[in-house]
Amino acid sequence: MITKDLLDSIASRSDMLSRRYYFLEKEDLLQEGYIFLMDLEKKQLSDLQKHKAINNKFSNVERAASSRQKIEKNVSSFEPEPFPLHYESEADTLLEREDVTNKLLNKLSHQEIVIVEWLSQGWTLDKIAATLGVERDRVYKLVNQIVKKRGELENV
Repeated sequence: MITKDLLDSIASRSDMLSRRYYFLEKEDLLQEGYIFLMDLEKKQLSDLQKHKAINNKFSNVERAASSRQKIEKNVSSFEPEPFPLHYESEADTLLEREDVTNKLLNKLSHQEIVIVEWLSQGWTLDKIAATLGVERDRVYKLVNQIVKKRGELENV
């Protein structure tokens, strides 16, 4: 039988954990606790066994939340270093490539831009052809046209 004492135990543990860990919602913890209590009721355990099971359940939730909080603190304290440029020529090269890429995107048709995007996502020529509903050779020719346009811009 579910007693008021068992419900109060779940409510107090849910409230305490939701205040301690910002990412745990009290309502979610309550719902999870009540469902757990109903499962315990089906097993016909004594009240003492139910209390122990509830304490164990919320201890596991707290342990997981504590681990998550530690990980979040470690990740938030990590600041990636800026990309090191050892030589000015590297910076110039990067700027030139970015300029060429912007010019290329302005020259490409909508279909060519879509193909470039899909290629950058790792799509194969066959998958692109099937998606566009064209032959693989047509996609191959379009990719060659894109490469040729890029080469022309780099040589200018």
